[in-house]
Amino acid sequence: MKNSSLIVYYSWIGSTEVVAKEIQRLTEFDIQRIEDKKQRKLGNIAGAAMGAFVGLRGVIIPMDFALKEYEHLFLGTPVWAGKTPPAINSYLKKTSFKNKKVWLFITKGDEKVPQQVIDSITKRIEKKGGKVMGSISITTKWDPKTNIPIALEDVQKPIYDWLKRGCIL
Repeated sequence: MKNSSLIVYYSWIGSTEVVAKEIQRLTEFDIQRIEDKKQRKLGNIAGAAMGAFVGLRGVIIPMDFALKEYEHLFLGTPVWAGKTPPAINSYLKKTSFKNKKVWLFITKGDEKVPQQVIDSITKRIEKKGGKVMGSISITTKWDPKTNIPIALEDVQKPIYDWLKRGCIL
């Protein structure tokens, strides 16, 4: 699975990146970050959340890999205002998931499982020929006053257990 698997993620504050890098450390899969061309200011949380809430798409920087070379995709995203951020909306719109097996990892600020986000992403991936194999959501306990990403030690066990349950490790 190693040579045919890719981790792709979008992270603004850094928590989704912490999770992505832990998955990469455990699996040695290739990794690629989705980068938004718009430089979002940390103080503009309300504007960012509103963009996600109304389903806007952002402009993302082109990526330097061919997704067709990969059979398995691990897709990571934060949740903003109960929705996917504009950069993820763009990625989902532009990407062909034909014959891809996809696992979702989601970071969020509260304890609630973001089922609407999981269902929305799953629908968009399956509409484009992919199959979502599983998902995990990690609570970051993010504080907008400090903007500190989740600590690595808070994600290590849940990610290891998730990968083990999914027969990836």
